Amino acid sequence: MRRSSPCFVEADILVVDDNVANVELLIALLEDEGYARVDGLTDPRDVGHRVRRRPPDLILLDVRMPHMNGFEVMEQLRQHHGDSLPAVIVLTAQIDNDTRYRALTLGARDFLTKPFDHLEVLQRINNTLHLQRLMQERAERARLLETLVAERTRELALRARQDPLTGLPNRHAVLDEIRDRIDQGRSAAVLFVALDGIEEVARVHGFATADQLVGVVARRLRDRVRASGQLLGVWNSTDWVMLSDCVAEEQAVAPIAECLLSCFEAPFEVDQMQLRLTARVGASATLPGRTAEQLVRFAALALPSGAGAWQGYDESLEHALQRRTGLREALSGAADRGELHLAYQPKVALATGDIVGAEALLRWESPAYGRVSPGEFVPIAEASGEILSIGRWVVLEALSALARWRREQAVPDDFTLAVNVAPVQLMQPDFARWLIDVVGASGISPEHLELEVTETGLMQDMALAMTQLDTLTGAGFHIAIDDFGTGHSSLAYLKQLPVSVLKVDRAFIRELHCNHQDQKLTGTVIDMARHFGFATVAEGVEQAEQLACLARMGCDLVQGFLFAPPLREGALLTLVPAGFADSEAFLSGVGDVRTGTAMGAAGKKPAGPRTGRAGA
Repeated sequence: MRRSSPCFVEADILVVDDNVANVELLIALLEDEGYARVDGLTDPRDVGHRVRRRPPDLILLDVRMPHMNGFEVMEQLRQHHGDSLPAVIVLTAQIDNDTRYRALTLGARDFLTKPFDHLEVLQRINNTLHLQRLMQERAERARLLETLVAERTRELALRARQDPLTGLPNRHAVLDEIRDRIDQGRSAAVLFVALDGIEEVARVHGFATADQLVGVVARRLRDRVRASGQLLGVWNSTDWVMLSDCVAEEQAVAPIAECLLSCFEAPFEVDQMQLRLTARVGASATLPGRTAEQLVRFAALALPSGAGAWQGYDESLEHALQRRTGLREALSGAADRGELHLAYQPKVALATGDIVGAEALLRWESPAYGRVSPGEFVPIAEASGEILSIGRWVVLEALSALARWRREQAVPDDFTLAVNVAPVQLMQPDFARWLIDVVGASGISPEHLELEVTETGLMQDMALAMTQLDTLTGAGFHIAIDDFGTGHSSLAYLKQLPVSVLKVDRAFIRELHCNHQDQKLTGTVIDMARHFGFATVAEGVEQAEQLACLARMGCDLVQGFLFAPPLREGALLTLVPAGFADSEAFLSGVGDVRTGTAMGAAGKKPAGPRTGRAGA
């Protein structure tokens, strides 16, 4: 009679006992209780085959049997199935401690003693099946969790090697690929690609547009790279790396680099806008002893400065980098160690030949590197931020010199000294107030200190530049735009900025006497300055023919090697009293032009520079 409804009627149960009567008794008992999948075996040697063919959920296993006892059957099953061994309830009339311990050691879940108590048999079977189901569910959850963890781990591993914005390999993946090729002895070229213009797009159109643009660039380059079997990866937001199998020869790398650069010839379409970027490419190649990191660094070091160009690495670039690094370290504290000094290049009035001012030019005599050109160390100082302390030193040194000259009456009362202001100085919010304070403390009138700023410096932050320059001109300083015509020249800017002097860059003066185009450009700048009320200064004048052209055009002041190079203080003060009116250089250059209408009345000095904005 069925006493209860079993919870696991679908369970597959196998009864193993050499006594046929015991097998039939247990099968009948289980079937009467509702279990529908019950089998019996009397030969223990058949158990292994049955379990392999259809693993049961539960085995009711006798201990004492011929051919193989129950312990041997369990050992065989454990050997073949390990932890997936089906649940086992041991059937035995002998329930001594040794039997119990050995059975438990082999994985038995429970015991049924002979003769069987039917209710006990059913309850122990039900308990074991319940426990088995719980263990199976737990094992399945563990396997599922393990699968999910493995998938997530693979996903994270993939993401750790991918750029999230483009899906391209990131620097870790690129370096691993380079290492693999080095280990395999394959010749390869590493091309470092600098994308120029992305930051500007972000500033003008927003970061979302810039991100879209990067994706469009990635697709265009990836399509091109796929076709040639090369690897493209992202090094950082604006620098990418391409790896190509090729020999370390320029003729092999050139087509690859030019192909890359050609991808930037057409604009990129983003949100119905045609956006343009430029690129530069540096290249290096696998050679014995070079590591993956070195190859990328060498390629980055080889980046040319000009857009749309490529350059291969050579050791001279490494030497140049080492020199720049050494100069940057040596420049720190150079002013405090007395290694810096100012040289002064006279400014000559074309109307009179008098020295009416000078430009203070920074010079560095390094104990380690000797005399270092400003063209080499000033950019290093600007990049490192050292220019801020150096710029303050220049101003203080120039003020000290000018105050000393005026006390000694070595220069005329209207003599002006010009100092260059680096863009990073102009972008310091407190620069104008600091300059006003130190000039005031020096006893020098602000109108005698002229500040030369570059067009590029003004364009970095026009609003801040306007604020600074307005404050300075309001305090009486004169502002000159240096290297005019080589940067972002604009009539609109000239109208807005409180400028009083335009300096014509030496690039227009170099061939002024023989290049008609330079004559037209220079004449236009001088005429425009005259219209706005600006004084004009031509720099780099080295030949009398150039001076004659400038005189005919009505230029106010000139400076250059025709009269004097940058001089030490003593040499400058020796020249100031006499000027250059009677010098052969001045007479041969100006000659009869002095009496022409372009110069106005002979013998008069040019009008002082106007302050304030054009049209004010």
